[in-house]
Amino acid sequence: MDQLWQQLLFLCPMLLIAGIVDGISGGGGLIALPSYLIAGVPITSAYACNKMQSFSGTSASLFKYAKNKFIDIKSALPAALTATVGSYLSTQIMLSLEDKTKNIIIVTATCFVILLMFFSYKIKIDSYTVTQLTPSKVTVSLSLCIGFILGLYDGFFGPGGGTIAILLFALIMKYDLRVGGGNGKFIIVVSNLISMVTYLIHGDMIYSIAIPCSISNIIGSYIGASLATKKGTGFVKYVSRGVIIALLIYTVVKLFF
Repeated sequence: MDQLWQQLLFLCPMLLIAGIVDGISGGGGLIALPSYLIAGVPITSAYACNKMQSFSGTSASLFKYAKNKFIDIKSALPAALTATVGSYLSTQIMLSLEDKTKNIIIVTATCFVILLMFFSYKIKIDSYTVTQLTPSKVTVSLSLCIGFILGLYDGFFGPGGGTIAILLFALIMKYDLRVGGGNGKFIIVVSNLISMVTYLIHGDMIYSIAIPCSISNIIGSYIGASLATKKGTGFVKYVSRGVIIALLIYTVVKLFF
């Protein structure tokens, strides 16, 4: 019991911070997943707890985005459908891998996110203003592809998924950053639900850790989403850059320590 309380005293504040970051720009999992591992949670259980906390926290921020009408359901819904497929496939693969391989995936995925973000800043994505798109074969096809990519990524890794969603919806479909974030939240909630249920069935969830951490993350996510919807696209952009720096630090630590 003493060990559990020590873990929670460390994890709950970290998950609150992760929720705030995730609610603003995505990437809160960068803080959450390593925190579980630092606290001594086994890697598969860390993934499981991270999915429950991420599902709960992202649902809270999704509510805030929806309330402020920063979701285009016509593109978010098709993307969510393919995200379920991608998330299920990648979660099943992750369950079959050894811990050493999972660590390699974590580092590789982190490097990929960093490169993607640095590339995106050469394009002025903060100037995009689209909030609603007329459904067509092209827009639906693009949404389906984005959803599948995000589902696969979320099942394999997770951290940075919200930020990737913002970038994909902005770069490919020219969405306003806040709408791209809202669409991403919708997709990630669905993807996290599929992964979470899979880990639950597999018996990897530690409820005494996952539930308090989820509550902390819900509070943080709602705060973060409130800040993002009020401060505008410039605020989201600068926080996203902060997430990049954190990703870089995490990757260096993971590689060398």
